[in-house]
Amino acid sequence: VAGSLLLCFLILVYVLNKTRRQLTQQTKDFFSAPKERAGLFAVETTIESRSRLFITFQLCLMGGLMVFAYAQYSLDLFLGQISPHLLLGLYVGCFIAYFVAKRILTAFVNWIFFPKSQQKLWNDSYSYLVSVESLLLFPFALIFVYFNLSFEKGIWMFLFIILITKILLTFKTLKIFFPKCYGLFHLFAYLCALELMPMLALWKSLAYITDNLIVKY
Repeated sequence: VAGSLLLCFLILVYVLNKTRRQLTQQTKDFFSAPKERAGLFAVETTIESRSRLFITFQLCLMGGLMVFAYAQYSLDLFLGQISPHLLLGLYVGCFIAYFVAKRILTAFVNWIFFPKSQQKLWNDSYSYLVSVESLLLFPFALIFVYFNLSFEKGIWMFLFIILITKILLTFKTLKIFFPKCYGLFHLFAYLCALELMPMLALWKSLAYITDNLIVKY
């Protein structure tokens, strides 16, 4: 766990060092009217693309760590014979599969229904929110793992951060894809298919792994 958190810290340092200017510009652009970026930030660099990949992996790692910590404290994980390394790897793998499947499904739906300019704006906004989510969750993961934060308080903090990012994503999706008043129905269907259903699938996968490898072991 300590090694995983150290890896998360190193990823954050790398991303902030390489993409400070991009993150600053994206913060300014996020709350402004949707428009195509020009000039320095018009073309995604290799470093920026690599940083997005690293920050997504870091979010998967932190998600797996928090679920692992909950299983350890609540289900007496180390009283059984299940390998903690295997369990942590499975949890992290679930989050990786979630993000990969979600990005493939989202890219496919957006490719069918929206022009490339809108797809680019949405992808930039989504990647920015993933970066913000990772930055906010890292201190929370440290507190949750090392300071024995109660699960009740921890889950509310976790849900609050997720809720804020999802509200911001909904706001940006509405502005980019569905600016008309009748777009609210389309927005609801879009979010149910590409946000709610993948999250439910992730939750069921984590519950299935926990039930079969710990509770029923």
